[in-house]
Amino acid sequence: MPPALFHIHSRTDVYESPLSPSAFGTDNWGKVNRFHQLAPDAPLGEGTRFEEGMVHEAFHAVFVAGQPWESTRWFKYNLGLIRKGRVLWECRSGEELLERLNREVRSLYASMARHGFLRQDEIAERAHREPEVFARFAGDDYHSSLSPTHEIKLGVSENGRLLFLDGRHRMAIAKLLGIARIPVRVVFVHPEYVRQHRPEAASDPAAMTAMLGELFDRLNAAHDRPAAFISQADYLAIIRRVPDGPAKNAQARWEYYKSAIDFARLCKPASASDVLEIGAQGVPIVKGSDTLDPTGKWADKGAGEGQGQVFHQDPKQLPWPVADKRYEVVVALRVLQHLWPMQRECFLEARRVGRNLVMVVPEQYDAAAAGGASTGVTEEQLTEWNDGVPPSVSVRLPGWVGKIYFWNQEALGPSR
Repeated sequence: MPPALFHIHSRTDVYESPLSPSAFGTDNWGKVNRFHQLAPDAPLGEGTRFEEGMVHEAFHAVFVAGQPWESTRWFKYNLGLIRKGRVLWECRSGEELLERLNREVRSLYASMARHGFLRQDEIAERAHREPEVFARFAGDDYHSSLSPTHEIKLGVSENGRLLFLDGRHRMAIAKLLGIARIPVRVVFVHPEYVRQHRPEAASDPAAMTAMLGELFDRLNAAHDRPAAFISQADYLAIIRRVPDGPAKNAQARWEYYKSAIDFARLCKPASASDVLEIGAQGVPIVKGSDTLDPTGKWADKGAGEGQGQVFHQDPKQLPWPVADKRYEVVVALRVLQHLWPMQRECFLEARRVGRNLVMVVPEQYDAAAAGGASTGVTEEQLTEWNDGVPPSVSVRLPGWVGKIYFWNQEALGPSR
C-alpha cells in the first residue's frame, strides 16, 4: 500500500533540509522510497526557505518575469557543472540543457497552469485516457517516471518545520501558481518531534500517520482563510491609506462594491483563496483574496490580514499563471475597459480560471490608448465572447459606472 498522502498550501513554509540522503543509504532523495522513517537523533534545524533557492528564483524569472533561462543563476551554475564533465538530467551540453528546460519544464508549467497539480496516479490515468495531452509525462522520454512514491518528498524537523527533499521543479511551479493543495509524502520525522507529540508513533505506523495528519492540518489551517467580505467601514478605512487608490467617487464605488459582494456571496467561496480579484488596487471585496496586480503597487496595502497570493502580472500577458477553474469566483470591477485591445482575450481567460464571474464594465469609456475612441464593452459583446450565452444577471448601475454582470457556472460552462 502506498504511504499516506498529505497536502500543503503553496504558501506553507518549506525549508531546505540540512540532512543528506546519505543518512538513508543513497546519494539522491528521489531514490528513497521508504517513508515515515525516524531521522538520526541529533539536532537538525532547517536551512533557508525554499523560495530563497536558485531554482525558485530561476522559475520566477522565466515564468513570471519572462526572462530567458540563460540569464538565471541556476542555469549558469548547472552549465558550469556540465562543462566540468557532470551529466545533469541526461544533458551533456548547454544546448541539451536548454532544450530540456524549454521542452520538459515549460510543458510541466503549462500543464500545471491548465490542469492544476495532479497526483501521480491521476497523471497515469489521464495519460491512458488523454494520451495526446498527458503521454509526454509518462513516456520513456520524460525524465521523471510515474510512481505512487514519486510525489514531492518532505521531512519533518524536531520543531515541526517541513524540510524539502525531492520534486523541486514541481514545488517551484506550484508555489508560483498558488496551488492550494500540493500532494506530498513524508520520508522522515525527527525523533524529538515524535517524543514531544506522540511517543508511540516511533513504533506504531498508524500513530505516526495520525500525528503527521495533525501536523499538516495545523500548517494548512494558517492558510485556510475564511471568505470574509469587507464592510463599508473597512472600505472607507482602506481607501484612506492606499496611495493612488479609488478614493475619488468613493461613495459611488462603494455602491457597486456592495452589488459585487452580493453576487460573490452567491458563489459561496469556502475560503479567501477561492476568490481571484483582478486590478483591485488594494481594495479587494474579500479580505485576503488572491489578486492579479500588474505592478505589485498595491500589494500588502489593502484589506490584508492574511494577505493572499499576489500575481505580479499584467492581465494582458496571457496565459495567467492559474489552473483551469482554479477559483470559485473571479471579480473584475471596472477593469475590462482598461485592457484594450485584448478585452476579449482577457474575458476568456477570466472565464477559463473561474467557475463564476462578477464584472462591472462601462459601455462607453473614452481612452487615450485607443486614440480617444471608446474602450467600453457592451453586453452584446460579452455575450458573443461567451459563445452566445448571455450573463446570468445584468443590471445597469447609476451614472458613469456602467453595468454589473454575473455569470454562474451554468452560464460560463466547463473550461474550453
